[in-house]
Amino acid sequence: MNFDQKIVLVTGASSGIGWASAKKLEKAGATVIFTDINKSKNVGKNFYKLDISDSNEIEKIVKLIKKDFGRLDCLVANAGVLPVPAGINDITEENIDKTIKVNLKGTFQCLKIFGSLIQKTSQNGAMVAVSSVDGIIGEPYGVIYSATKAGIISLTKSFARYFNEPLVRVNAIAPGLIDTSLSKSTGEEPSWTTDVSIIKRMGKPAEVASAIEFLLSDEASFITGQILPVDGGFTLK
Repeated sequence: MNFDQKIVLVTGASSGIGWASAKKLEKAGATVIFTDINKSKNVGKNFYKLDISDSNEIEKIVKLIKKDFGRLDCLVANAGVLPVPAGINDITEENIDKTIKVNLKGTFQCLKIFGSLIQKTSQNGAMVAVSSVDGIIGEPYGVIYSATKAGIISLTKSFARYFNEPLVRVNAIAPGLIDTSLSKSTGEEPSWTTDVSIIKRMGKPAEVASAIEFLLSDEASFITGQILPVDGGFTLK
């Protein structure tokens, strides 16, 4: 898949799925804009600090993109949080508010603001939002997280219909249990998930990145408004 001459922005690009996606897209020829609330040593030269829950910060990034690159072609809306504790009987109001503010409000603002820039400046725009299998099946031990990821599925379908002329394709992926620092932070035993999956192992960030790369690419030019689980068959069990 060829991304030569494409400008791609990835949120939450300092680690995990975001970083793997950014590096894969760079390898495919894209100029990648790395954004995150914290900068790690892994990020590329085009890094902008960004808190996606702050629309003013997103607008500032838009101005910088116009100045430095002239346009934006693709977005990977990956940034998010996973609060601990997160169960129905344990989650705090503070965690509820933060999870909704970042995962749902933040993703909405990214799709809206960066999507408008893509629509105005790109000839072949596409966006991928990162949801979760928890947004498909629900998870009592991650109740608000699951609700926000279900909301991202709805946002994906809504924005796919909204950005129809000029066309910006909008899809989402729904990862299962992926071997990242975020998944490790929950303290969940991986076998609780892998034992009931068809492919009995954790996924790798690079495997999710491959799905993102495909959905952004011209190979997926007839696909929009769809949700692709990347979960080892977990949702089929």
